[in-house]
Amino acid sequence: MRIGRIQIDGQTRIGAFTDDGIRDVTQGYNSFQDALSQPEAAADVDGEILDETDITYLPPTTDQNTVFCAGLNYEAHAVESDIAVPERPLIFMKLPRTLVGHEAPIAYHTQVTDEIDYEAELAAVIGEPARHVSTEDALDHVAGYTLLNDTSARDLQLSLQVGDDDMMDWFSGKTMQATTPVGPYVVANEISDPQDLAITSRVNGETMQDDSTGMMIRSVAELVSFVSSRVELVPGDIIATGTPEGVGTFQNIQLHPDDTVEVEVEGIGTLVNTVEETE
Repeated sequence: MRIGRIQIDGQTRIGAFTDDGIRDVTQGYNSFQDALSQPEAAADVDGEILDETDITYLPPTTDQNTVFCAGLNYEAHAVESDIAVPERPLIFMKLPRTLVGHEAPIAYHTQVTDEIDYEAELAAVIGEPARHVSTEDALDHVAGYTLLNDTSARDLQLSLQVGDDDMMDWFSGKTMQATTPVGPYVVANEISDPQDLAITSRVNGETMQDDSTGMMIRSVAELVSFVSSRVELVPGDIIATGTPEGVGTFQNIQLHPDDTVEVEVEGIGTLVNTVEETE
């Protein structure tokens, strides 16, 4: 089952993405969190088939949820970053207003940053509350998986001086408004092993990252378990699992207005967004 949030005629709806098209299953649920708790129930909702040209994709989460992101979770990316692998998961968070949906613009303010980068990531979406769950039980709390492009302002992230020390500015580099694409939807009950998926990114059709989720340092289950040990996870929360090597900043590549970025993960689909310059 593929389920997501969409907007049509100014109204937010819940859509099931099927072979027959996008079916409006809103009437079958009390909320999107409810849909993530029981995505299979969408099959029993006899909703209207929508014209894809009439819909706007929204991030498959809600304003009440949190996005947790794992930094440096692929060893080769840590190597290209010239940073040692953290002794425990390195987690930072994003505000809901940071997120945009599939096909929405990545809108950066040109007076704030001019060094934009892409990061392809597999993201787990929580379907059942999780608090102090074990690694063995962690995936039982995952509704499914989506895609996330952890678009980053490298000039802000990597240039903070504190006295004589260089520090990482995670907030400025990772959490600016309307800059993190997520979607297009959540793939539920279809991914048997999240550690065996091809993951790629492309900029204007050229492959930039090409790896496997099997190369993660900490698995999806380990990340869910770790985050749940710090805070309760609730339906709709997202855990982005880190990016492979091949990000732009270490290849002297920057995103520019009108560049199109694609993030693809095997078994899920493709997240497509275009960079837009704002003033």
